[in-house]
Amino acid sequence: MVTLIWNDLRHHARQWLWSLLVATVGGAIIGVIITAWYSALSWAQAQGSAELVNASHLIGSNLVSYAGLATAVILSTTLGLTVSAQQRSHALWKVLGIPGSRIRRIILGQVGVIGLLGGAIGAVASLPLVRLYLLTWRELEVFPPDLPIIMPGFGVPLTIAVTTLFCILGGMGAARRAASVPEMQALREASAPRTRTRWWQWVIVAVLVLAVVVTPFDSTVPLNEAERAELVAAGVDLNDPGERAVTGGAMGLLAAIAGLCVPNWTLRPLLTWWTALVPGRSPAWFAARANARHRASLSMTTIVPFAIAVAMTGTVYAAVGAGQATGAQGSVNGFLTVGVPIFLISGVGGIANIAMVGRARRQEGALLGVIGARTGTVLASTALEGVIYAVTGIVFGLAATAFSAIYAALYSGGGMTVLVASVPVGLLALVSGISLALAVATTWLPAQLDRRSLMDNLRQPV
Repeated sequence: MVTLIWNDLRHHARQWLWSLLVATVGGAIIGVIITAWYSALSWAQAQGSAELVNASHLIGSNLVSYAGLATAVILSTTLGLTVSAQQRSHALWKVLGIPGSRIRRIILGQVGVIGLLGGAIGAVASLPLVRLYLLTWRELEVFPPDLPIIMPGFGVPLTIAVTTLFCILGGMGAARRAASVPEMQALREASAPRTRTRWWQWVIVAVLVLAVVVTPFDSTVPLNEAERAELVAAGVDLNDPGERAVTGGAMGLLAAIAGLCVPNWTLRPLLTWWTALVPGRSPAWFAARANARHRASLSMTTIVPFAIAVAMTGTVYAAVGAGQATGAQGSVNGFLTVGVPIFLISGVGGIANIAMVGRARRQEGALLGVIGARTGTVLASTALEGVIYAVTGIVFGLAATAFSAIYAALYSGGGMTVLVASVPVGLLALVSGISLALAVATTWLPAQLDRRSLMDNLRQPV
């Protein structure tokens, strides 16, 4: 089995190397979070300040909640895409007589190898990177610029373990499908694998939606004297407009996470809906739209990083703007502290997910060329497919931002003042523009630089 794992990794080296890049960046971000949190906590404890200790825990928990969650989602979706893109090879294994249980073990072994390597390289790279990352902490004005960096003894093994876990969780569903789907059906679906929404995804969605629905009623829950005294001592005022504005703004993030848990019911209809509204009838647009819809399962995985980048930017800043508009004490600072890791893993994940199916995209372009399409039409179709991926993610992120802004305005009672302050127009435009540029460049440039003939591209295995 070890020989088969190694040979298949070499055969699909292009796809696995992109996965390794994402796993390495994810591992580096996980290592940076662990080291930065531990260093801040150690320094705070040395100062003997309970306030600094609480600040370090607050920053660390936010990093885990936002940057850690984005890293987990992108690692999982990327490895799931890598396995799904090789569905034809897995079907051929079954044709050769390899049992499904063994195929599942082989795939999970491959994914585990990528996770281990990416986690190990990322853990090593995180130590020099953490000093650069701590530059974003200066706006917090809590920790010194020359904060001593201390990597805990558990840092490297924990980074490797968490990275590997996220990778295996991502590949587990695709491995199960590869082992259970009949080989002839798998061969038919190789170009456009099907995705299924599992029961546990709906459980997560139900919990998140319940949190969004129940939050407005938190302040109406009767408290006994002891509970009320404890909240007052902690400085919490459930009726404070600032607190309610920040809480309401954060609800968009929960809604966005819920939506990304069931992409078949959110991203897929969104892609179909907005592309149907575009009146363009050019062959390039028609081909790009048809390809994106036909490969819906792969398209959704490609869209996720862009959706995360825009949605987390909009929803996090919605809470910041809402809090500032209502004069909340200690309004949120340190957006870059959370945003930089999210932007990094989202950018790398978006590029990798698009590039991994680049061979199939160029084969389809070659087929268009064979039936008479001009080179300019083929290149335009390729670029427009990247636009479709990016715009779908951007629209999803803008919807999550609008939800945050409206929720913050209604929950805090701040009206239009909070609503307007909760929408970071300039920042959303910047992140959306970067997402669009990355998507177009990753789809268009490889096709532009490919010098193989049409027939060579058609014969080249995926």
